[in-house]
Amino acid sequence: MVKIPALWLGRVFLSLRRGSSQEAHCAAAELQPFTEMPGQRVSVPRSTVLRTELALRMELERSGGPDRRAKLSEEAEQLVHARTGGPSH
Repeated sequence: MVKIPALWLGRVFLSLRRGSSQEAHCAAAELQPFTEMPGQRVSVPRSTVLRTELALRMELERSGGPDRRAKLSEEAEQLVHARTGGPSH
């Protein structure tokens, strides 16, 4: 399990839900139950975090606008840091 700040997890969920790919929508659906949990940090299965990271990276490749790309890139990096135990920004 990976501990992820609940507020940030909600942001990632919304980004994926707005995504253009089926992978993004599937990752958002898998992530949704964890966004409904109260608390400062939510425990999310490592496999879910990895699939979410991959979906964000796919959306990043498909996105056209620089603002959207920057947001998706930041969210993907946050997931990598959460999953690997590294420091977050």
